[in-house]
Amino acid sequence: MLNHQSNYKILDLVGQGQFGRVFAAIERHSGNLVALKELRTKQLSTSSFLRELTFLVTLDHFNLVTCKALEHGRNQRYIVMDYCEGGTLRSLLNNSPSITLNQSLKLVINILAGLEYAHEKGIIHRDLKPENILLKTSDRFYTAHIGDFGIAKLKQEIDSQFILSNSGSPAYMAPEQFYGEYSSNCDLYGVGVILYELVSGNRPFSGMPKDLMVAHLSQAVTIDRTLPMLLRLAIAKSLEKLPQRRYQTATEMLQALELVQAVLEVDPSPQIPIRVEPEFVELLPVSQTDLDAPLSQVEIVGEEIYLVSGDRLIIHPHFDVGESRENIPERSKTFSQPIRNLQFSDSGCLITTTSEIYYLSKDSDLDNLQPLATFEHDEFMATINPQGSWWAVAAQNENSDESHLEISKLANGELRRSLEALLVCHHLKALDQKYGLSIHQDQEQNSEFRLFNRRGDWIANFTAQIRLESVIAHPLFPDQLLAREVDNSAMVILITLPKFNLRRISLEISPAIMKFCPQGFLICDRQGKMILFDQYGDWIGHFQIPLSPEFTITAIAVSASELIVASASSLSGREIVQSQLQVFTLP
Repeated sequence: MLNHQSNYKILDLVGQGQFGRVFAAIERHSGNLVALKELRTKQLSTSSFLRELTFLVTLDHFNLVTCKALEHGRNQRYIVMDYCEGGTLRSLLNNSPSITLNQSLKLVINILAGLEYAHEKGIIHRDLKPENILLKTSDRFYTAHIGDFGIAKLKQEIDSQFILSNSGSPAYMAPEQFYGEYSSNCDLYGVGVILYELVSGNRPFSGMPKDLMVAHLSQAVTIDRTLPMLLRLAIAKSLEKLPQRRYQTATEMLQALELVQAVLEVDPSPQIPIRVEPEFVELLPVSQTDLDAPLSQVEIVGEEIYLVSGDRLIIHPHFDVGESRENIPERSKTFSQPIRNLQFSDSGCLITTTSEIYYLSKDSDLDNLQPLATFEHDEFMATINPQGSWWAVAAQNENSDESHLEISKLANGELRRSLEALLVCHHLKALDQKYGLSIHQDQEQNSEFRLFNRRGDWIANFTAQIRLESVIAHPLFPDQLLAREVDNSAMVILITLPKFNLRRISLEISPAIMKFCPQGFLICDRQGKMILFDQYGDWIGHFQIPLSPEFTITAIAVSASELIVASASSLSGREIVQSQLQVFTLP
């Protein structure tokens, strides 16, 4: 591994390939995120390692993962490369069953653009597969970037020798590759297999390596006849058994798929993905209570339930399922301003109003609660770490598009440090005992993620072409955050730290409210449909609660076995005429 004198600090393992592991790392002097590809010295010779380095430093194209530097560690060597936060195409295929035809074509066109450049440089990849296609976030989707040139060969090398070792991956190999014959045409066959898998969900052939060899050599490819005709023709030509019948250049295949894409843009109907719609299981309430006013936030915390309605905070003892709430005593406080947010730690609750911040510890007197801080304007946000040892505030600088971040000890309010940021902070989350995350967004649809520690030091920063809203952190899984994507109502983003992996998750609902829970995350729309995910973004269940057409959900709270839903009806979207609180048991 790298020592403290290295230019890079490893954050996390992000992948493992044929020739070594790949890590997310930061450049110490700048905090920029990079990928470090480690050489397995026992499995790959120095000449092979230097060959890949030679290829990478000569390649400069948007759709190719480029090399930044070479780094040495104790008995190890690393290639420093661009970081691709979207993971691999394989992870996208495994986790996103709703990729449209147009999105699939965009990814393959990206791959072909990179291949076109590499082939012009005389370099053949020889191992194109979803595991070697890396993704970066872009507006509403991803861009594809070819990586892992570990077994690439120059044309002149291929012309001069017969190569049998390190020949590629059988599921994506052209027929002639099984006999050690290579050309740039082999890469196009691999792209054809990737395209087939993207639009159908399966590879054209499956089985053990020997079975795959027989299939690639002699078995006919079956293409779904519901696909557009031009797309079927393009797939069929790319998967011809004889090299001379396939596309002869990446440019030729690229132009063919751009034509398919143009046709789809004129007739978008085929872009709707074919998928099995999940069944939403109906939940019936075990109790229901009418309310005097609508609720904007509900939280289940230990033996108490916190309710927020405008400027009023109500703390109610937790009631058993089916128990009436009418005769149970409660505590309440009316603040001088509307309550914006409640955040909880092990020792209490951070309360943010329009211009003040309060901390309600477990032994505080609610009636005599005094503000921790007061602001002259509402351009600020606050966060507290789950352990309740420190809190932070980000506020916009007056008459400026910059902001400053102040980190303070909770026990005595002592200011640790104030940090300056070049962009306004849009989201602020304390992650654990040591670290927090701020997210800054510019006018060009970019988000800058900045990791900081409780001492007030910037640790790492990373920029992605994506805009987020309503970011929530999970106190049980501090390395997982969930966010809504601006202008993309059918998508949420799962952010995995510290490797800054961003995974888009397609939904069947519009995510209006997101909450963490012991199982992971619960997402719901305003009409009562809910989706439960685990911390990895894999769905656990789909639920539907009975809701009258005139009612919409305003807040939810969830525990391991219980769901509380606040809803309200309105007249023309303005005057609230009725509100209620329902309790459900989760299956």
